[in-house]
Amino acid sequence: MNWGHKITLVFIVFAIAILGMVYVASQQTNELQDENYYEKELVYQTVIDGRNNLKNEGNYILRDSSNDILLQIPISTIRNISDGSIYFLCPSDKKNDAVMPFTPDVNGLQRISKSKLKNTLYTVRISWKSDGKPYYIEQSYRVE
Repeated sequence: MNWGHKITLVFIVFAIAILGMVYVASQQTNELQDENYYEKELVYQTVIDGRNNLKNEGNYILRDSSNDILLQIPISTIRNISDGSIYFLCPSDKKNDAVMPFTPDVNGLQRISKSKLKNTLYTVRISWKSDGKPYYIEQSYRVE
C-alpha cells in the first residue's frame, strides 16, 4: 500500500468518525429546566429577597417520612399566605416535573405525597408570599 492510499484511508476514517459524532450529538436533548428562563432571570431579585426573608425568620426542614415528604417552615411566615406553590423540577426528564399548591397547616407543616413523584433527583422550588413579603426555598432532593 503506497502513501496515497494511506492518506485516503485516513480521510475516510476521519469522515466516518465525524459523521458518527454528528449522529450522536443529534440524538441528545437540550432542554432548559425552566420554560421561561430568560423572563425569570430578569426578576431574580425577588428570589434573592425571598431567600433573605426566610433566613431572617428562621430555618426550614424538608425531610422524608414513609409515604410523604414533610416541609416545616417557621410559623411567622404563614400569616396571610398568597401565591404559594411548590415545584419539583426533574433535571433529567421534564416529564417528571410536578407542581403543587403550597398550603401548610397552622403549625407550618406541609405534607407532600410521594405518590405523585417518581424516584429520582429533583430541584425543589418553593415560593410564597406572606403579608406581601416574598419567601423562597430551593434545594436538591432525591425522592426514594
